[in-house]
Amino acid sequence: MKIRINGEDRNVSAELTLYELLLEMEIEPTHPGIAVAVNREVVPKGDWRTKSIGENSEVEIIRAVQGG
Repeated sequence: MKIRINGEDRNVSAELTLYELLLEMEIEPTHPGIAVAVNREVVPKGDWRTKSIGENSEVEIIRAVQGG
């Protein structure tokens, strides 16, 4: 299935939840400081296990980092 993640086209396994997508990308969903939007809508962390990612979805993943 083709989706766009942070502006880049990617092929991923079909029928993924947002949580499964993060795991597939080797991002630990339980770590603090991660925010995700699907098709320009921020998805609350409590919904990541049930939010389905469909064909041609646009996903933005933001990770807060410490520094100055």
